[in-house]
Amino acid sequence: MKDTDLVSVRNRNNGYTGYTLQDRNIWRNFAPGEVKKVPLEELKQVQYNPGGDYILSNLLVIESEEALKDLNMTVEPEYNYTENDIKNLLFNGTIEQLQDFLDFAPAGAIELCKEIAVKEEVPDTRKRKIISEVTGFSIDSAINVNHIMAEDEQEKKEEKKERRVAATSAEEPATKQRRTSVPATSKYKVVSTNK
Repeated sequence: MKDTDLVSVRNRNNGYTGYTLQDRNIWRNFAPGEVKKVPLEELKQVQYNPGGDYILSNLLVIESEEALKDLNMTVEPEYNYTENDIKNLLFNGTIEQLQDFLDFAPAGAIELCKEIAVKEEVPDTRKRKIISEVTGFSIDSAINVNHIMAEDEQEKKEEKKERRVAATSAEEPATKQRRTSVPATSKYKVVSTNK
């Protein structure tokens, strides 16, 4: 592969991922799931910057076998898992497949797995437990928090405010007389100043 060849790079991280190459005046920021075409030479330079190897190995996915070879990156099959692959694993995979995934997948793929498990509320409690044990992140607790927050939002929507007095228009004529009688709930006598 030539250094000028463009390589598809996908952000697997559930947040933004970016890098800066100051000497080349390059600043790249990837939104969650975003794919960009990047020259191979740029990826080589990212790899040699502090933290760059971690970014390429864990947070971004280089979608070219040739580019991976040129970058001397040896990756496990889990490196290439997409969001749909992880969903399929969570819903249709075996416990052993999930354990292998958690043992060999890059950090960004594991983060995505946690996010999907919570968002999709994976019904298999054994899989929830395994993810929680490996990552230290309680899937059950996160799902419960989401339920509580959804209930609070629903209560706020259902709570309807009622008026205590009749609404007045801003365009009411100034000559209209003010109320001079005492409201039924008032303890005080109101004295009229209009004559």
